[in-house]
Amino acid sequence: MGATLQRRIVIAVILIAAAILVARLVIVAGDFSAIVTAARFDELRDDRTALRAFLHRMPKGGDLHVHLSGGVYAERLIAWAVEDGLCLRRSDMSIVDPPCDSAAGVATMSDVVGNQSSYDRLVDALSVRFFLPSPATPSAHDQFFGSFNRFGAASFRHAADMTVDQLRRYQAENVQYAELMMTFLPSGDRRALAERIKGQTDFSMMLETLQRSGLERAVDGMRQRLADQVARIDAMLDCDAERTRPGCGVSYRYIAQISRNEPLEEVFVQTAAAAALVRAEPRVVAFNFVSPEDYQIARQDYSEQMRMIGFLAQDVPVALHAGELWLGLVPPEDLTFHIRAAVEVGGARRIGHGTAIAFERDMDSLLAELRRRPVTMEISLTSSDLILNVRGKDHPLPTYLAAGVPVVLSTDDPGVERIDLSNEYFRAARDYNLGYRELKAIARNALTYSFLPPEEKQRQLQRLDRASADFERSVTGRRRQLQHLPILLKAAILPAS
Repeated sequence: MGATLQRRIVIAVILIAAAILVARLVIVAGDFSAIVTAARFDELRDDRTALRAFLHRMPKGGDLHVHLSGGVYAERLIAWAVEDGLCLRRSDMSIVDPPCDSAAGVATMSDVVGNQSSYDRLVDALSVRFFLPSPATPSAHDQFFGSFNRFGAASFRHAADMTVDQLRRYQAENVQYAELMMTFLPSGDRRALAERIKGQTDFSMMLETLQRSGLERAVDGMRQRLADQVARIDAMLDCDAERTRPGCGVSYRYIAQISRNEPLEEVFVQTAAAAALVRAEPRVVAFNFVSPEDYQIARQDYSEQMRMIGFLAQDVPVALHAGELWLGLVPPEDLTFHIRAAVEVGGARRIGHGTAIAFERDMDSLLAELRRRPVTMEISLTSSDLILNVRGKDHPLPTYLAAGVPVVLSTDDPGVERIDLSNEYFRAARDYNLGYRELKAIARNALTYSFLPPEEKQRQLQRLDRASADFERSVTGRRRQLQHLPILLKAAILPAS
């Protein structure tokens, strides 16, 4: 009797285990394509060429942190400078307005592009390509930020062209949405309005003065210029009804950028105008403070600037560059509060870079707050590498992920950096061992934490889900079905966490 009972128990256990396995297989089969795609991704880890190709094809949701002018490759900027009849000042390799005078070292752009070595040097000057330190430019940080001054004359006339360039590039690498940062308030309007509040310190009085002095007219002017810009973009894209032409499959909005390294009155004017523009113009969904966080004015005025934002933007979305710093770049005390102040005082819903989180006072409580609110971290791996020399295990991406803080991958300035968004996904997989499911979740975050209105956000998320399902079926369909059985069995026995 004892042996018979034991046999029955063993058989019952085997049957129960088999039933559980079959049930797990049924569940797993419902996610068949995603499981096989994730397994295929893991197989490619040591074949970086194939891994790059995989990630180029993978639907990536959106790019939420990209500066429009910094997104354009130098070759395009040079071509526009030739078309516009601009010049090159050879002393600092800057594109400048005419007149050109070769004898004075100001060459015509047509002469520059006619000489390959001059052309190559100019591409290097307008980007970080082949950068080598020199006494004049001792770091990639300086080269990166200095490049914007060198190509400004070529870029500022071409906002529509730059947008179209970005949309076409995004579509080519399966990115469906972007929020592009650009400046909307002309410098003349900024300075004129700043004169009206010079010497004032009370924010309420400053805002009232601006409203009496033409702030609404300035906003109307920005909206009209944007409407003209969008009309030019639509004409250049010339989209068909199915939106299959290059660039037509990518949706976009703008973020108004504000230069933080200006006098406080001018920063206040820019912020007030940007907040008013966001309220009035659906195509501008937020604003952001830009230019180096480590410069003197940005450091000295940081706390006051955060107070300005908290006062002026209580009802509009804000994304802020914060913690784009590192030990040695600035005094240690500047590392201890920028991210927290951006969130708690400035009300930022998204933080660009956030590289210096380790140096913040009480990092653990700050991480908990970022998770709770939630505040999304816009991670730009190549940018942090080039500007701050922070890469690999020094970068806080794993810390944010482990703390449950929402993360997106972004390009920052892909033209200056000579990258694309797929490259940032590749770096995340290569340097931090992120798997397909983690990268897919990050791609979805780029829509979940976008500043789109709810209905449009839902449509974009549904579109991404369809694109991801199509992509996974294309990966699955390339292999014989019987080869998938071990993968499914493994997934059933060892479910993903």
